Amino acid sequence: MNLRRGLSLVEIMVASVVIALAVGPLLGLLSSSNRMSNASIYEEMAVHYAREICDQLLSLGQRESEIVNDARIMTGNPSISLGSILNDSGFQARLEEHGDNTKVIPLQTNGTSLPVRFTVSPLNKVFSRRRITATTVNSSTNSIMKGENYLKIRVQVAWKASLSGNDSSREVNMAVFLKEN
Repeated sequence: MNLRRGLSLVEIMVASVVIALAVGPLLGLLSSSNRMSNASIYEEMAVHYAREICDQLLSLGQRESEIVNDARIMTGNPSISLGSILNDSGFQARLEEHGDNTKVIPLQTNGTSLPVRFTVSPLNKVFSRRRITATTVNSSTNSIMKGENYLKIRVQVAWKASLSGNDSSREVNMAVFLKEN
């Protein structure tokens, strides 16, 4: 009786080929999973950026008349509204600046800085836009708003998802409604 112990070279080669064929797709799956994980990280960051601004806008609504009156006095322009302050191009440009540190950005109108400030997290280089757009809502046909003046403030954060394997632009939009006095 000749009992054979151990493996022949052919058996070892066959096992190596089977393992190599199985490991290749598994590595591809891990790589794909990492790309998708990066995409969801950017989406979480975008939601954080937008939510950070929305929270500050909601607290701003309680002091809207004080802010607008201060802006009117400082600029001498009686037609300034909260919408025009939020849509100011200088303020928008500061929101979209990239950097490494948390920034405190003053609201401004026509180049005049106001005493109210927004605190924003540093914008990651992947993100191309962090913008606030304020528009007046037509409340005349809405029974809930009862003909009052409201602003719809849209917060938009956009990024290019190149690391996720999808080169298209992605964005997160949030809206806050504030009553104007």
